[in-house]
Amino acid sequence: MSHKLIPLYFFLLTYSFSQTHFTIPQNVWRISLQQEMATGKWKGHDGKDGWTDYEYFYDGLNYTINQYWKRSLTTQSFHIEYGLTDRATLSFNIPHVNKFEQTHTWSITGNGNQAALDSVMAFFFQKNKSNSGLGDVTIGMNVLFIGNPAWRGGKQKYSLYGGIDATLPFGERLEKYYPKEVDSNGVPDQFKLLPIGNGLTRWRGRVFGELYRKVWGRLININWSVSGATYSREIINPSYSFLWHTDTHIDSISATIGKDVLHEQGFEIAGTIQGQIEAIPQRLFVSTGVNWLLSGRDQYSSRSDPWDEWMVSRKNYDTKRTAVSQYIKVNLLNVDPFKQIGPLPFELEVGIRWFVPYLTYHTYGTTSTWVRISTYLQAW
Repeated sequence: MSHKLIPLYFFLLTYSFSQTHFTIPQNVWRISLQQEMATGKWKGHDGKDGWTDYEYFYDGLNYTINQYWKRSLTTQSFHIEYGLTDRATLSFNIPHVNKFEQTHTWSITGNGNQAALDSVMAFFFQKNKSNSGLGDVTIGMNVLFIGNPAWRGGKQKYSLYGGIDATLPFGERLEKYYPKEVDSNGVPDQFKLLPIGNGLTRWRGRVFGELYRKVWGRLININWSVSGATYSREIINPSYSFLWHTDTHIDSISATIGKDVLHEQGFEIAGTIQGQIEAIPQRLFVSTGVNWLLSGRDQYSSRSDPWDEWMVSRKNYDTKRTAVSQYIKVNLLNVDPFKQIGPLPFELEVGIRWFVPYLTYHTYGTTSTWVRISTYLQAW
C-alpha cells in the first residue's frame, strides 16, 4: 500500500477503555469482554476522503491519481485487571480481530492511455483485502498518586493517577516479498495481505485524574487524561509502490529499496476529557467526551534516500497525523450488594464514537459502536 500502515483497530483500542474506575481495590479482579464494530475512510491533508491530486509521470505523459481507502472492522477484546494494592492496578488487554476488510479504489485523469496505468495500479494494489486474527497485546499498570477515587469517596473530591503500558506486536504483520510467491495472475502474495499489526512495540506513559461532586444526590465526574507514546525502531517488510519511482518493475523497485528497512513511527501525544453524570443513583451513568491525538513524522531507513523521504511526506500526504473523535456511552451498574440482581456483580457499557470532520487528517476517520460487560471477582 502507498499510505502509512496504521491498523484501524489500534486507534480504536487506544480509547476503548474509558471506565468508571481507574483502579480497583486490592485482590479484586475485573474481567471485561468488549465487542466493537467500526468503519472508517482515509482522510487526507484537507480532512476530505483520500489521497488526492497526486501527479505521476508514466510512459512519457503526466497523469493525476486520486486514491481512496475504506476499512471495516469487528473486534472482540478480553480485558483483565487485578488490584495489586488499593492504589495500583495491573491490566492486560488481548484483542482478537474477527473481521478486517479494506476496499481500495482510485481514479486516473490524463491525456494518455489511462487503462494502461490503471492495470499497473491494479497489480500493485488489490481493490479488496481481508484478514482476521490476534491483535497487538497490551500490558500496563495504573497507580493512584494522590486523592481518593470517586468509588471510594472521602473529603478529597479528586484523584490523580499515573500509568504506563506496553503494546507488544502479536498482530500479523506484512510478510516479505518473494518473487516466486505469486498467484496465477503473477501478483505477489504480499500485495494481497492486509496486516493487522505493524511489528513495532509501543511504550506509553499517562497522567490522568478525575474531579467529582455530589449534586442533588447524584455523582458528577470530570475525567481527563494526557499521554505520550513512543515506538521501537524495528526492521519491517516494506510495502512496495511504484508511485515514488518511474520504474514500475517490482523486482527493480525491491532491489532499489532493499529487503531490510528500519521503521519508527512518530512520537504521539494524546488527550481525553470526559463528563459523566449519575442519571440513576448507583445504577445508571451517562458520559460524553472528546479524544484527540497528534503524532510526529515517521522515519524510514533503506537503501534509497529518495524512497525514505517519499514514504514520510509527499504531495498532499504526510505521516504526521491528527485525529479527533467524540463519544457518548451509557453504563448500567449491578455492583451494589444491596441492589444486585443475580449472583455476580457486573457493569454493562454501550457506546458510540465518531470522528470530528476537518479535524482528522492523514488517518482513518472512524465511527464505531461497542458493547462491553465487566464482572468483579474477589481473590483471597
